[in-house]
Amino acid sequence: MENTTLVTGKKYIKDIFSPEQFFNIPEYQRPYVWGEEQIVALLEDVSKAMENDSNKEYFLGCMIWNTRHDKTNKNVEYVYQDILDGQQRFITLFLLHGVIRDISIKDKLKDNVQKRLVQEADDYNNIPSRNRIEFEIRDDKDFLDKYIISEGGTLLINEIEEVSTNPKSGASIRNMAAGILIMKRWWDSKFAENVGTEEHYLADFYKYLSTKVLALYLATPNNLDDAYNLFTVLNSRGLQLQVSDILRAQNLRVIENPELRKLYANKWSDFENAISAPYRNFDDFLWALVFIKMKYRSDDNKSLTKAFEFMFKRGMISKGTDTLDYVGKYIKHFEAITNGSISTRESLNLFGNINFILASVFGSQYLTPLMHYRECFGESKIVEFMIKIDNLFSIGWLLGRRQSQTRTFIILRKIDTYFESFKKKEMTLDEAVEEFLNDSCLRYDFYDEEISSEKPINIADFVSLLENEKWGAYVGTRINKTRYLLLKMDMLMGSAGTILQYNKDSSSVEHLMPQKIEDTEWKVDSISHKEWLHRLGNLALIDKNKNASLSNKLFHEKKAKYQGAIETRANTNFLFITNQEWNIETIENNHKRTLTLLTQYYEGNSLKTFQQIKKNLNSPILLL
Repeated sequence: MENTTLVTGKKYIKDIFSPEQFFNIPEYQRPYVWGEEQIVALLEDVSKAMENDSNKEYFLGCMIWNTRHDKTNKNVEYVYQDILDGQQRFITLFLLHGVIRDISIKDKLKDNVQKRLVQEADDYNNIPSRNRIEFEIRDDKDFLDKYIISEGGTLLINEIEEVSTNPKSGASIRNMAAGILIMKRWWDSKFAENVGTEEHYLADFYKYLSTKVLALYLATPNNLDDAYNLFTVLNSRGLQLQVSDILRAQNLRVIENPELRKLYANKWSDFENAISAPYRNFDDFLWALVFIKMKYRSDDNKSLTKAFEFMFKRGMISKGTDTLDYVGKYIKHFEAITNGSISTRESLNLFGNINFILASVFGSQYLTPLMHYRECFGESKIVEFMIKIDNLFSIGWLLGRRQSQTRTFIILRKIDTYFESFKKKEMTLDEAVEEFLNDSCLRYDFYDEEISSEKPINIADFVSLLENEKWGAYVGTRINKTRYLLLKMDMLMGSAGTILQYNKDSSSVEHLMPQKIEDTEWKVDSISHKEWLHRLGNLALIDKNKNASLSNKLFHEKKAKYQGAIETRANTNFLFITNQEWNIETIENNHKRTLTLLTQYYEGNSLKTFQQIKKNLNSPILLL
């Protein structure tokens, strides 16, 4: 029976690179990412420690390994360690050895380093010929063979510089190439400080690195789950793994064909690179896939790990290519939804603009039903669905109600229901889509006490909120609600072909009547000022973040200052062009106009309503 005891201890660098030690970068590990800051810090720490007291040990940190067994093609059995934590430090040390070998002029030192980098076969002691470190999936091996394993490889500066800037090289290879160059520059400066004794200093550094620099290690015996749990508890320095890294490993391991496994490993890297805002990370995206598949929340999916294990056990999805293809399928839906490619002759950029607003200030919850809709119905009337999902999710959020996952799960189930009817040929695709879009689950006032305790949304409560809320007083994350409404006003006031723009670092909510009127020329009584200051009618979204310098200026001064800086802000542009002055009367009129537009849009809740609003933009009621 295999030993299951956790092995712990300490190893000096010479022991880590000794003949019986082999290491592997498993397929679930992330790329090498260390840059100048981390590499120089390590070199400086070791050199200063040596210079201060060459007899004092330097602690490098903790490494976590997963002990594995393998056989060579000559049936020689050997042990190696999957590096779970410590990859960045280990690869840095590996690169450093290659650089030290190539800048030394001493054959003995060169030979000593080379034996650490690559192990010659020792048949008498059952030690195979193998590089000290191997990569299970990544293409880094070719780079290391040429520039680290091969003597003189780190001296090929021009080639290495080219690799370090070539986007086709891959992140790990680019960063390793840059790391070699960083180390070369550091040693050049160190030799400049030790002119005449360069080789002596190098020998002392290498001896100190070998015999006094040490790392603690913890090794679990061929148990990836135990190793990952250990890593999570210790949370050592370095780039922390996500659940997605372990999920990747679990699924790649069951693919027996090496070429197919490598293909899917590369695909997974592409998946991770494709995910961007509003998702915080790849794990966040995977939660959406769990909800699409399970359509409920319980102890079965308290964590992402538990959720996938539950789905594997229940046969809802199979490990390997099935899971990887499932992820890839929804990656394509995410890309289509977020890249601005969904457009129709009638709606132009409406879909992309709604997505942009939600992604900028709302969050990612809306993407789950949207991706599943596209999976089932393609892009048939997807603009209509986007309008309904946006309005439904935003109205609850603006009212301060907790976003209901239950409603999302109900919507997902309804999508499946109508899609099944289409697959069974009980109705056409157009009929299935139309039935779904008119289903009560998409209405504000939906309520089913048997399914959910969620109370129905009353549109009148929302209109009252728009009318009376002090939106301009919001701070922190709540300000996103105000930004949302102002961005939606830009969308309603602008051309349907306009692509909305917004950057929270260069856009701000401006009070057109300033927050402080004392000792200014603003002629408004304190009661009216207090009543109207933070209402929607007094707010505008401004680019270039100029409101700090103009906060108490008169309206005509702001208008002159902002001229030429507001082209992308349709609603703001309208305010400055239409109004020659700004007072309580104009604020009230603008407030009515804003409420009229937003109320019409939310009550109509359709593409037809949006188009009608566009036609009516010049009507007197909207230009009050």
